[in-house]
Amino acid sequence: MALHSPSVAEAFARKGVVYLKADWTNKSPEIAALLESFGRSGVPLYVVYGRSAAGSPQVLPQILSETGLIEAIEKI
Repeated sequence: MALHSPSVAEAFARKGVVYLKADWTNKSPEIAALLESFGRSGVPLYVVYGRSAAGSPQVLPQILSETGLIEAIEKI
């Protein structure tokens, strides 16, 4: 799994990335609204936010690759 690889963990640490996971088991209206704001109606949804609120969040593909995830992290 890309999210749990040593290379991704090292990139997270190097860039100070905080990994958050939303549990949609109970179909939270807040999570549904967030999904909808990205044009999605279900999960998974992977989004990378930069440190600045001024930047646009980067939506990642539903099937993550280690390389793609690291590249996205390096851009923030």
